[in-house]
Amino acid sequence: MTQSDSSAPGTGRETPHLLRVGLVGCGYQGNALATAVGRTTTLHLVACADPDQEAAARVAALAHDVKPFSSVEALLDDASVDAVLVATPHHLLCPVSLTAMRAGKHVLAEKPIGLNEQEAATIGEEAGRRGVRYMAGYSCRFSLARHVHDLLAAGTVGDIQAVTGVFGCGPLNDGWLASAETGGGSLLYLGSHLVDMLLWFIDDRPVEVSGSIRRRADTKVDDTSPFQIRFSRGMVAQCLVTQAASTFFFMVDIHGRAGRVTLRGWGFLQFEIEVSSTVNAPFTQPTVIRPQIEDDNITMMLVPELEEFARAIAEEREPSITATDGRRVLQVLDGVVASDRHGARVSID
Repeated sequence: MTQSDSSAPGTGRETPHLLRVGLVGCGYQGNALATAVGRTTTLHLVACADPDQEAAARVAALAHDVKPFSSVEALLDDASVDAVLVATPHHLLCPVSLTAMRAGKHVLAEKPIGLNEQEAATIGEEAGRRGVRYMAGYSCRFSLARHVHDLLAAGTVGDIQAVTGVFGCGPLNDGWLASAETGGGSLLYLGSHLVDMLLWFIDDRPVEVSGSIRRRADTKVDDTSPFQIRFSRGMVAQCLVTQAASTFFFMVDIHGRAGRVTLRGWGFLQFEIEVSSTVNAPFTQPTVIRPQIEDDNITMMLVPELEEFARAIAEEREPSITATDGRRVLQVLDGVVASDRHGARVSID
């Protein structure tokens, strides 16, 4: 299904039809996505679904004439939607996406899109089979990571030689994030963001992963995981993700033969980029960039993400972040788990 046109009454002109979307998962991220839809010019929320009827009712109240449902199946049976936004716990991202695509709907699913590479591969195959658009929801690419990507694309550091990346947050004590069965833990929650950034920044193929995992004694999910990614041309990325921090933070330090770019922050609205370069004139002396901050992370990250999703559907092209991108991230994270299990380096095919 694609966006259609309708005539504006009394004008004889054609006006774009808003992409009618249904939202599945009405928790924290689902609420943020619903709010972001209301700030776009291309999407319209018409339905939402969650087994928690109070959560569904809260999201439905964010816009006019939004129908709440208890499941994706009920939503698809009853509501006229062009696309589905999936913001469920990790273990439901793949099955809900597959259900929506088999009904002929375009899908934008939150990261990490599934529990493992095999789920991501199934998603990509189903999207191709059904002829629908699928977008992986790595929203950091539309904000903090975009500024770094632009600097690297301009040749600011030259050939990248080494990267250090760290993502941390406070303890994941409650709900599905504290359960291994539902995809909890810092590797999928934070590591997916970090690995996606690195793979986007580095124009090379990862070939080997090694790592270890310290698990919590109470919830059994991964607590702190140091790991290394080696790329085909010899570049190495040293990474760490943890839920043993005092607060949410991130740091990505990129070294090249011509310079260095460091991204660091303490939230989606508190971040800065330090740049030094021997080839990019404005940065011959170390310079700290603090990008202009919009109203909130919904406006900065989720609105442009949703607008890109709608444009891809309207233009009948692949979105800028695909199921293949999500699969590559999960391939690396699967490698970390396998390396810890076997106590050895793991090759990536």
